[in-house]
Amino acid sequence: MKSSNARISRSHNPLAYLAAICSCAALMPLSAQATENGGSSYPLGVNTVLSGRLPPPGLTPFVYLSGYSSDELMGNDGSKRVGISDFSANVKAASLRLDYVYEGVSILGAGVESRLALPYVDGEIRFDVNTPRGKIRRQGSASGFGDLMLAPLLLGWSSPAVHQMAGVDIFIPTGNYDASRLFNPGRNYWSFGPWYGITAYPLPNLETSAKIIYLVNEKNDSTNYRSGNEINIDYSIAYNFSKTLQVGINGYAYKQVSDDIQNGHAVNGNGNRGQVFSFGPTIKYQTPSWGVVAKWQHEEAVENRSRGNRIWFQATARF
Repeated sequence: MKSSNARISRSHNPLAYLAAICSCAALMPLSAQATENGGSSYPLGVNTVLSGRLPPPGLTPFVYLSGYSSDELMGNDGSKRVGISDFSANVKAASLRLDYVYEGVSILGAGVESRLALPYVDGEIRFDVNTPRGKIRRQGSASGFGDLMLAPLLLGWSSPAVHQMAGVDIFIPTGNYDASRLFNPGRNYWSFGPWYGITAYPLPNLETSAKIIYLVNEKNDSTNYRSGNEINIDYSIAYNFSKTLQVGINGYAYKQVSDDIQNGHAVNGNGNRGQVFSFGPTIKYQTPSWGVVAKWQHEEAVENRSRGNRIWFQATARF
C-alpha cells in the first residue's frame, strides 16, 4: 500500500507489481466464436493492480489463482446465440510469474525488467446444438499447462505521481493442445502483444491504473485459422484507506479489431469480432514483505463470446 503522499519505496511495495499472467481466459467451443474458440492468449482483467510500476530490483515471484464461469453464449448482435442452448463453461487456472529487475541498469532513463509466466489450466464446456436431426449434446474438458508468456525486455519510468511501463508480451505455443477437443489449455499459435501501462495519483490516496495491450495473432497451422487482432484495457480505480488496505473497482474493456480468417475467408461471413466490458470490486491487503489481491469482474456488452463472471486471487512475497 502507498502512504498518503504516494512515495513508498519500491523495495517496500511488492504487491504493487502484480501484472498479467496465465492463459486462462475462457475458451469457447465453436469456430463461429470471436477469435478461434472464443479465447485469447492474454488473460483479460489480470493486470489491474499498479500496472505502470516495476517490481523492486532482483527476483520477485507472483502467484495467480483464477476462475471463470458462464452460462450464456452471445452472438454477433449481443443477444444469445441462436441454435445453442443449455450452455455452460467453467475454467480454473493457477499460474506462476517470475519478474527480474536488473539493479543499476537503465535504458532511456528507465529501469529494465524481464519476466516469464506459465499457467496450469483446467476447463470444461457443455452445450446443446440444434441440428436437422434434433439437439445434440456436446461437451469436453481438458487440463494441462497453457502457453508460456515471455517478456524479455520491459522498461519502466517512475516519478512521485506517475509510473509508466512499456514492452512486448510474447505468447509461445507450448501448451497442451489437440485440434479435436472442444477445450484446450493451449492456443497452438504465437501471439505478440505490445503494451503500455500507467499508474497515476490524481489525489494522494487515489490510485488509477491501466494496461493497454494490442495482440497480433499468428495462424493456427492445425486448423488453418487465424484469429483477429485484439485490443484490451485492464483498469482499476482504488482508494488507499491505510498503508495496508486498498478498496476500489476494476475490470477490462476488450474489442476484436480485425476478422477471424480461415482458409482465406472471413469466418461466418462477418469475421466474428468479439467485444466485452467488465467491472467489479477489488480489495488489496499489503505489508512491506507480502501482499494479496482479491477481485471479481462481471461481464456486460458482450458480442461473439460467452458472458460470465471472473474471479482472481493474486499474491506475492519478497524473501
